[in-house]
Amino acid sequence: MTTRFNVRKKVLGNLKPVRLAANSAEPVSRSRGTEVPPPETIEPIVIDTRMRGESEIMAAHLLPGKRPALIDPGPANTAGNVIKGLREVGIQRLDSIVLTHVHCENAGAAGEIARHFPEATVYVHESVTGYLVNPERLADSARAIWGEDAEKWFGRSVAVETTRLRPLRDGDSVDLGDRRLEAIASPGHTGAHMVFFDRQTGAMVCGDALGLQLPGSRTIRPSTPPSDFCHDEAVASIEKLRGFDPASLHFAHYGESRQSPGETFDRAITAMTAWRTSFLKKSEVTENGEELLRSVNACVEATLEPVPPSVRRRFEVANPTWVNIAGMSGDLDRKQSRLADAA
Repeated sequence: MTTRFNVRKKVLGNLKPVRLAANSAEPVSRSRGTEVPPPETIEPIVIDTRMRGESEIMAAHLLPGKRPALIDPGPANTAGNVIKGLREVGIQRLDSIVLTHVHCENAGAAGEIARHFPEATVYVHESVTGYLVNPERLADSARAIWGEDAEKWFGRSVAVETTRLRPLRDGDSVDLGDRRLEAIASPGHTGAHMVFFDRQTGAMVCGDALGLQLPGSRTIRPSTPPSDFCHDEAVASIEKLRGFDPASLHFAHYGESRQSPGETFDRAITAMTAWRTSFLKKSEVTENGEELLRSVNACVEATLEPVPPSVRRRFEVANPTWVNIAGMSGDLDRKQSRLADAA
């Protein structure tokens, strides 16, 4: 028996995801006030978006330099927080807004921040530019997972003008003025995911390609969301990233990894494989989606994630277990469909 896990039923059913008050983002102001000098470092700087009102859950990464870039500005309703954070570290001009992918918690604020920094160019994988030109598509994809709470939790995005978009392919780069930022196609978390590598500093900003690692723990939780997560591609992408030999790795959730890049890659693959193994075993013996969720949750708490309750709660805010199960279920369904078609 293979249990089917329905995302919409899960969102609206009896087992509700963690609910927090929507974040009240700082109002966006163009007033500069007392200017702070720009950063002296060119290493990545974390700007805390305060997604869903929580600190250290979702990081926007600033890459300072002659032409500053911001990677993954966060949800739409935290744009004010990010703009305020940029001002506080001395950024008065932003040349590039760079997106690892177009999920609402990573890319939702792109339009508002582009309005605030009219000189900025927005870079994204070539196949998903339409989600930024027509943000209703982004809203629809968020509602498909999170239900009607999506706008409360993540806000409503505004459009990015077509003339300000630059589509990216694997191997393309973003001009940082004093160096270039390399785009690396890294499908798995989603098909149009990209990771960005600064060869001068050795810093690799990974988006969600490796999963999540939150303050207070070295544990990595995989991120396997609907609608197009692919386990095999995700593992292959991690091995591909390993080949670039980065000096540091930086998670969207949250900040720089807490061990060496080599160990981080190993832990990410181990966690993803362990979650998938648990999911496959439990899906064979459970009768419905809610039973599957309870069973996988028990494994997470008992063996997969040896973390304090405070860290587990924050994992559930940033990337709930039920979202991972829904993504793995979709991946399994697609594989079984391909096998059936080939038979």
